Amino acid sequence: MKLARRLPAGAVLAALGAALAACGPIGVPGSQLIDPEGDGLSALNGAVRLSTQPGAAQGETRVRFSTEPLPDDRPFPAGIVPVGDMVDVSFESGGLTRARITLGYGDLPAGVRPEMLDVFAWSGELGGWLPLTGTTNDAVERAVTADTVLFDGFALGTWRVTTAATGDTIRTGSGTVLPVEPGTAPTFWGYARAGAAASLERALEPLAGPPQALTCDPRATNVTVRNVSVPAGRVDACVLAGTGSQRIKVRNRFPFPMVLDLPDDGSVRPVPATDDPAGSPGALDGVRDTMLTYLDGSVGVGAGRVVTLELTPGRKDPVTLSGRLDWSVIALDSGLRHLDLLLPTGRVLRAETAEALSQAYQEFGVTARDALAEGREDDPAVRSLLQRTGLSGAGRGVADVFRFSSCVLERSRYVAGSDEDVLAALKTAGPAVMLVTGECLREIHQRYQPVGARSYTAVLDTLKATTSKVHKAVPKAQRVPGAGTVTLTIDPR
Repeated sequence: MKLARRLPAGAVLAALGAALAACGPIGVPGSQLIDPEGDGLSALNGAVRLSTQPGAAQGETRVRFSTEPLPDDRPFPAGIVPVGDMVDVSFESGGLTRARITLGYGDLPAGVRPEMLDVFAWSGELGGWLPLTGTTNDAVERAVTADTVLFDGFALGTWRVTTAATGDTIRTGSGTVLPVEPGTAPTFWGYARAGAAASLERALEPLAGPPQALTCDPRATNVTVRNVSVPAGRVDACVLAGTGSQRIKVRNRFPFPMVLDLPDDGSVRPVPATDDPAGSPGALDGVRDTMLTYLDGSVGVGAGRVVTLELTPGRKDPVTLSGRLDWSVIALDSGLRHLDLLLPTGRVLRAETAEALSQAYQEFGVTARDALAEGREDDPAVRSLLQRTGLSGAGRGVADVFRFSSCVLERSRYVAGSDEDVLAALKTAGPAVMLVTGECLREIHQRYQPVGARSYTAVLDTLKATTSKVHKAVPKAQRVPGAGTVTLTIDPR
């Protein structure tokens, strides 16, 4: 590629590292014309290189680059270490649909390895930094190259790796700490793939583990709770006394997740576990249940898990909750963890966000549901909801999480074995979870990444482990048809 026509290649690459190592802005040069035939260009004395393909430029495209220290209003996630200045991109005319961009670097922060660097692009829609795919690292020339469909700002960064005797760990946007398998390729995307595998392991862990303890002390004496499950004895439920509004606790003792349909009148809602630390399974379970409440009028109860529900104060009539085993809960759990790993959705995937959305459901849920399902954050009803919950600055992230969840629920309804005889259909459940989760994640990520990006595809490939893990989690004796229905009746007296 002809990246710098008037400078020897060595001089360009030498300047590449020095320019981005500078502490402050180095000026704003004139704009440059993008060759419509896909030629390349260099800017800022070789500090940036950009190459395109024929047809990527939209009309006569003139681009301008400048550098500045990382702005305070564009912070990196806590789990990522930024390196050097931000490279700002602006178009005087036209635009680009896709390109490869190269950034150089000077001295690295302590503990940062050059092979672990990646290029990050700023997304104004999401209000955050996204790692770019197709990364190549040149440690000799001290330069990193990646593919992009975003053209706003660029910066270098890598995982904030914590090393201990037990091995390396990385941290997601919501604060989840993920172990890195020993022997993982020491690259940004190698560690991302390891983190995704660990996330899936965590999502599926409860399938084979013992049930959580159900504590209901003091137990309400003025409420009768009747529960029927097939087989019998697979669900426990109780009501706490002295909570003002009635708190209902439900434990699922099946080795598979179930959903409970909530009353249409909104008299029962999930209570997210706001006391759980950031990144804990309980925090993400609360987000998943909020998605289910808005989109499906239901709440999920993971295998062996306990969920807390709230009954409207003063309710005198009996309340009936019907439930069933449903593998869409697994697809939601694993998919939300993938989004947490690679999209700047840390603010969205928190227990306090789930609680705020849950509190606003009765007032805004019905009017905002369809727009949320379609990912339309500009819809007036969605804007009102975001303003009410203090999430106006995270609208795109909220919309993407809802759109992903809606996609899972829509597609799961048409997969064999998804609505009945789940335990008998485990041979198809694992592949179905993998297929639906992967397809719905791609719909979100293709908004921000090139179609078919190999680095991202490798991360999605970790979902293949779902097939065997789901099948092995359920004992053979329990893989029978007609199992997994639940009816709970709460009768205030």
